[in-house]
Amino acid sequence: MMTTTNRIKKLAPLIILLLSLALLIPGITQPLITLQASLSHQALVETGKTLVEQQDMHPAMKSMARQFLGSLRVSGDSLVYDKTRSILGTAEDLWQFGYRFVAVLILVFSVVIPAIKSVLLMAACLSQSSATLLKVNTLLSKWSMSDVFAMGVIIALLAANAASSESAAINFNAQLHNGFYWFVAYCLLSSAGSQILVRNYSEIN
Repeated sequence: MMTTTNRIKKLAPLIILLLSLALLIPGITQPLITLQASLSHQALVETGKTLVEQQDMHPAMKSMARQFLGSLRVSGDSLVYDKTRSILGTAEDLWQFGYRFVAVLILVFSVVIPAIKSVLLMAACLSQSSATLLKVNTLLSKWSMSDVFAMGVIIALLAANAASSESAAINFNAQLHNGFYWFVAYCLLSSAGSQILVRNYSEIN
């Protein structure tokens, strides 16, 4: 007869995997990241001055250009790009722009395979033939890119913010939103549930 401890050990990975699958839904549908690009007016003027100095033109024309650009006093930025997207929204944009193969890859490796993995692991919690399901899950794990996708988003965030400076004509800014944290929480819980399930299976066998 199954003891209370054994029941808890059997149910723990199932509950964790159910929670992870629930987190995956907002993780792929909620806003993930905002990318912005703004044009610095003053940096644009400074770039114009540099270009004038590099041109081979009549001295009088160059002098007039210098005076004109030197007299300009501008401030502020103009927002030239502003996009907020979820994982599904990103795949949809790629599909519409003609990058259908990339869109399919994002959906398959970051959404479909992770979801199938979670379902297989939950089935393994309830099935008598857990070994087969765990082997299939191990095979799928080699093709799952959810954790890689999360790291890619972080790298994109850092790269975008690092590309900004006071002297740059175009400044980039990136902000993470709730969808990213839901998705990371899914990755962590799914991994934890999988490890607990494998450990329980190893102890039984």
